[in-house]
Amino acid sequence: MDIDKPYDYRNCQSLFGYAMVVHARSGGICVLCGAGRGRIDFDLWRQMTVEHLIGESQGGYLSAVRTAVQDRFPDLSPIELALLVEQIDKANTVTACSFCNATTSRDRAEQSMAEVLAVPGTPEVVLAHVGAVTVEILERKRRVVSWKLESVRAAFESMVVPGLEAARTAARPGG
Repeated sequence: MDIDKPYDYRNCQSLFGYAMVVHARSGGICVLCGAGRGRIDFDLWRQMTVEHLIGESQGGYLSAVRTAVQDRFPDLSPIELALLVEQIDKANTVTACSFCNATTSRDRAEQSMAEVLAVPGTPEVVLAHVGAVTVEILERKRRVVSWKLESVRAAFESMVVPGLEAARTAARPGG
């Protein structure tokens, strides 16, 4: 490791590459709790993650979506397949802060991605259905996050802030 040379930021795939596209759609704002609505802040941005509304265990990651779409629509051309997969992935991935991502990580959607894709109809009908389902999931996750944040904020104010303030005061010269 040569710390005399700049670090290659592209090694941070959780912030660049695939994630950067997701974060650009949200403007770097957590779509679950709204963290990041203020000025664009490096310290907060580096804590942002990609949230899959239908998660990995339910076939919501890109490679599984690609396979499920190919199985559902075997006659699509490679270009049509890629476009549909991209649109589904866009509907299924959002920006979340690390707290919201962690606090919803065990949530399971009512249906797997393959089940959502199984609705009868054309690719356009299926895409509209995916959009409706992911909006419902997003709204449910927002309600859960809001409920959890109320309790976590109260505990933070009463249990954490006093200790952090005392530690900062003690660390100051003459503190």
